[in-house]
Amino acid sequence: MRLAAASLVAVAAFLASCGPETITLPTPPMAAETQQLVALYDMPTATLDTSNIDKVRTDAQARLDELNLDWLPGVVSDLLVKLRTRLDDGSLPTDPAAQPQARRAQITAVAEIQRICVGWDNPASAPDQATNGSLNLTAIVDTGRINAEAWATATACRVRFPAADNSGAIVVTPSVVMATLDGTLIIYLLAPLPTDPAQASFLLTFSGSISRGDQMRSASFDFEVVNKSVRFRVPANGGDAIVTVGTTLGIQGANAGFSCDLTTLTCQKSS
Repeated sequence: MRLAAASLVAVAAFLASCGPETITLPTPPMAAETQQLVALYDMPTATLDTSNIDKVRTDAQARLDELNLDWLPGVVSDLLVKLRTRLDDGSLPTDPAAQPQARRAQITAVAEIQRICVGWDNPASAPDQATNGSLNLTAIVDTGRINAEAWATATACRVRFPAADNSGAIVVTPSVVMATLDGTLIIYLLAPLPTDPAQASFLLTFSGSISRGDQMRSASFDFEVVNKSVRFRVPANGGDAIVTVGTTLGIQGANAGFSCDLTTLTCQKSS
């Protein structure tokens, strides 16, 4: 997905050594729940065995169809690249795991970025928020360190995948996704902000609605993008299993892991 050029709506910063002035930082939404979710992805809680793995695989395939993985990770990755560019321009930190440099003044900042969605036209038309909607992202730098959690609001954001052609030619693609995104995206950074969308690693929680064609569906889900792989949760046996998308589905529980072939619909224990 391509979006119109980003704008930095607000950046407020101060040097800790300049006096008693303080900045009231916004509170990241669902911060405690997001931390728990990150831990769950690292340590799944479901108990898996040969008696229940086929049901878990079936549930995982059904869940896979609800996550919009053909285009939504690209929307988030693109937004994080634009945030990285803006923070780099202001010499602000971009790695949530990095400790503030002791010899530098500790900056506190709130960055708000608005992105006008390009929409469905092919070739793409001029940015038009009234027609194509927007994404509004908030990120926090607190005393020299970027908060791992950022969040965005999507308002009638029209998404096209694959992206529209830039040459001015009318391009007909057999399978084009045209979706509209409305809701809240909580983005938890699992690595430094990327300079290229392919480098992005994050946990996404989405709550809102997604329209594709003339069908609109309320949606609430989460998934991780890590090292170009996608992982998501599936409830199983009173806990949660973590599913990794690849040529097979990798399903990891608290006690065992399985690899499931989507052609033969069979699962083999892998750990």
